[in-house]
Amino acid sequence: MTNQGISDRLTLLRTHLGKSQSAFGEILGVTYATVSRWEKGETPAPEMALIAIETIYGASREWLKTGEGQMLFEPTRIAPPPPPPDFIDRPLIVGAATCGPGGEIQDPGPSATRYSLRKDFAERIFARCGGGSEKDLFYLLCRGESMRPTILDKEIVLLHTGLAQRLEPRSNGIYLVKREPHDTEARVKRIRIDKTNSELILGSDNRAFQPVNVHLEGIPLHQLILGRVVWVGRYLLDTDPPEEDW
Repeated sequence: MTNQGISDRLTLLRTHLGKSQSAFGEILGVTYATVSRWEKGETPAPEMALIAIETIYGASREWLKTGEGQMLFEPTRIAPPPPPPDFIDRPLIVGAATCGPGGEIQDPGPSATRYSLRKDFAERIFARCGGGSEKDLFYLLCRGESMRPTILDKEIVLLHTGLAQRLEPRSNGIYLVKREPHDTEARVKRIRIDKTNSELILGSDNRAFQPVNVHLEGIPLHQLILGRVVWVGRYLLDTDPPEEDW
């Protein structure tokens, strides 16, 4: 396997999808310059980028790496076997790539990377969140340093997207949010709601990043808040900082 081979196939995939380097990279959270370097073979596309491409565009990672098999998945061929009785399988999403018009996260389908989750573990999460169902849970690939040390760059977390979590978010909880309803990018942030000024405050656990205030006037809260991060190798439900420390 050579990086040059991957670079050629990335170019072939992007042109087949009819996307510019800028449009192809935007949904992956990278710049057109990064995509250009991948396609020229100057820098290798990292494994997490290949996972994101597979999840979002339905392209086979095996084909990207080796050239073997089909470029794009055929749903009838890739349907995963049913999970064991005590497990459910949930898809991996990347940012806001699978958002519906109302801000709800949609299952990206059988071409997405999926991970198993014990049913009894899911039930414990629902009990501590005040309800939910299996279809509300998604694995999420995070990027960046803004939530360090709570969440690290390229760490995978579990997201609860139930409507109740989005309509009544908990101050100082960690959520996947957008800055405006039509934003194509979603961010994992610790939030606080300022009812006096009708603002949603997006904070970072890495204090090198400044908080951002989002005006809520006329914007339904659930169109900005896509879900609550409930697990990252450990529960996050009881780790919100005290109000006086925020």
